[in-house]
Amino acid sequence: MKSRLKAAKKSAAEKETAYVTKRVLVRAASPAVKRASRRAMEVAGYVVKAENGWVVRVDQDGTKSRITKIRNITRPSQIALD
Repeated sequence: MKSRLKAAKKSAAEKETAYVTKRVLVRAASPAVKRASRRAMEVAGYVVKAENGWVVRVDQDGTKSRITKIRNITRPSQIALD
């Protein structure tokens, strides 16, 4: 009896959804971004990324240079819909 319940729960969890979940998106995007970053480092010799509230340039030798501080964006507390 237990095995039948587990099998039923598993099949429900494995059901395909008609939308892209955040987890699926992150799983697909993370390796792609890492590959692109490595390739950019090979081609240009540096990459520019956001790190700890700063825009940072990272050179091939590992040297990091802060370019500019990232400003916080304040959003209105309420959004008016038409």
